[in-house]
Amino acid sequence: TELLSCLEAVVSTQSTGEMADHSNLIRSLVVRAEDSRLMYDMNGMKQCYLKLFDLNRDLVNGYNIRCNNHTELLSCLRVVNQAITKAGRLRVGKPKTQVVTACREAIKQNDVDKLFKVIESGAG
Repeated sequence: TELLSCLEAVVSTQSTGEMADHSNLIRSLVVRAEDSRLMYDMNGMKQCYLKLFDLNRDLVNGYNIRCNNHTELLSCLRVVNQAITKAGRLRVGKPKTQVVTACREAIKQNDVDKLFKVIESGAG
């Protein structure tokens, strides 16, 4: 069950497209804030910097979420790799190599059922 839960995908909550949109928005807000400063529009400048502050906080929170997801994914990959290693140790010689190869192929194909079948009964 631990292996099955680790095989479920860790989904990133913020795509690179959204991050690109945020960077364009940041650029425009900085330009607007600077324009407001040059025109002595302190209220407009303050509003731009408040929006920048909020956007920065959102980006940092998104980064922290992605960082935690990455850490979780790495620990799950360790569990999966340990399961494959244990399945390989149950066999000797050519069957051992076949099991490890079949497990890695099942992972590449995202076929969890095939992975469990290979671990339980071998590659043959």
